[in-house]
Amino acid sequence: MARLAAVALLALSSTTRLFAVDGIPRWEQVLNEVLERAEQERRTMGAPSRRLTAPDQVVPAPSSDTQSFQPIVDNFVRYFQGPGSKHYRASVSRLQAYRPMIQRVLREEGLPPELVWIGLVESGYDPMARSPKNALGIWQLIPETAATFGLNVTPRDERMHPEKSTRAAARYLKFLYGRFGDWTLALAAYNAGERRVQIAIERAGNRSFWRLSEAGLLPRETQAYVPAVLAAQLLGAGTIENRPSENDDSPRRAAKIVLAPFSLSP
Repeated sequence: MARLAAVALLALSSTTRLFAVDGIPRWEQVLNEVLERAEQERRTMGAPSRRLTAPDQVVPAPSSDTQSFQPIVDNFVRYFQGPGSKHYRASVSRLQAYRPMIQRVLREEGLPPELVWIGLVESGYDPMARSPKNALGIWQLIPETAATFGLNVTPRDERMHPEKSTRAAARYLKFLYGRFGDWTLALAAYNAGERRVQIAIERAGNRSFWRLSEAGLLPRETQAYVPAVLAAQLLGAGTIENRPSENDDSPRRAAKIVLAPFSLSP
């Protein structure tokens, strides 16, 4: 995980994270374009954007519901099908070697298998991927989080071990879900940190990720991170060869995933 505002989805290197990479203005431009397009579409739908005017201002929850943030999911679907398709295909190809193991570990930890798609956004399923903030591996765990959830970072860094790191990431995600009781908030905390998400909830008096994002209470990276994971999951319901065509009703499909978030298995 990383905590930077310079964010990207235009990654062509297999060793580079999709998000939070320093010094690549084009990536930040892609993020801003997606967010701005979603905000424009949301305004067109009659849900005005809400933003803070002062750091200590308490913002009432926007009146719009989950559907008001749907366009950003659809926009990421279109990105992965268009400009980002080369990276998406390469990531899905790398996933094939790890998918049985990842889904087995998720199942053993009582987690939904759809969480496998976090790895596409985090690292493109490259166990060697390292961010400028020293997040490492498929799940981009920072050293402190890795150690907390059972990994050794010295002398041999187990964040690069696919199964051990998957187990640690699953336990961290389980912890986050236990704290927030909502998968969109858990994903936001995985990206931004639980303290930052908790502060946003307290300031807004609301526990909707979409409303916290719309109010500008979460980092821009996080506002994009969660929809990108949902978009990857949406496309991953099939295969890259059988992904939705341009004639599919993408807004309807996106709404389905947004309105039916992950549930924790018994």
